[in-house]
Amino acid sequence: MDISHIFADAAPHAKMNYTAGLQIAAPKFASFGITTPIRVANFLAQVLHETGGGLVLFENMSYSTTARLLEIFGVGNHSAKVTAAEAPGLLRNAPALAERVYGLGNPTKARELGNTQPGDGFTYRGGGALQTTGRAAYRKMGNRIGVNLEANPGLIVDSAFAFIPALEEWNDGHLNAEADANRIRRITKVINGGTNGLPERRRWFKKVWAIATNGSPPPPFGD
Repeated sequence: MDISHIFADAAPHAKMNYTAGLQIAAPKFASFGITTPIRVANFLAQVLHETGGGLVLFENMSYSTTARLLEIFGVGNHSAKVTAAEAPGLLRNAPALAERVYGLGNPTKARELGNTQPGDGFTYRGGGALQTTGRAAYRKMGNRIGVNLEANPGLIVDSAFAFIPALEEWNDGHLNAEADANRIRRITKVINGGTNGLPERRRWFKKVWAIATNGSPPPPFGD
């Protein structure tokens, strides 16, 4: 099973960071146990959702409408609890919004992510195949792969490293067992912290599954 070809077929317009990155990372999948169609389909479904079909390198924190911004980060939708009054000042200002949501403008989330300095929210916004987020996560994954991602956060989307933190995160979450039972909702909660985008993740699963199994009917979801 050629995982790089499966990814390319599922996301033909994906950025080279990911297509080349997966070719580099492909030999490592066996050591992480991601070797069966159901594990590959679940892993790639998460990656393809998080990266918008392989088109998103870093999380886009630039919003053009108050309604959409509040839908994602507003009161009742996110711990940042951005209000309608402050939202207009955060439109089309990615650094300010990232700081308000992930950085010192949201102290609880900042502590959770290990963001301690002004600007950390934007510097360590989601990046790479599973959108690693926060200074602490960049540091942790950098230590794992032998690259100082904390000092050089841009390297998380370099093709040499784009998929390696994702494999580590998958392994940390013991997600092969969840994939074997096709519990995509549980996998999404581990990856995302909630169930954001679950319908789309399921659609990606079905697409990857069909490619990986030459059109076999997908198994039912286990949750």
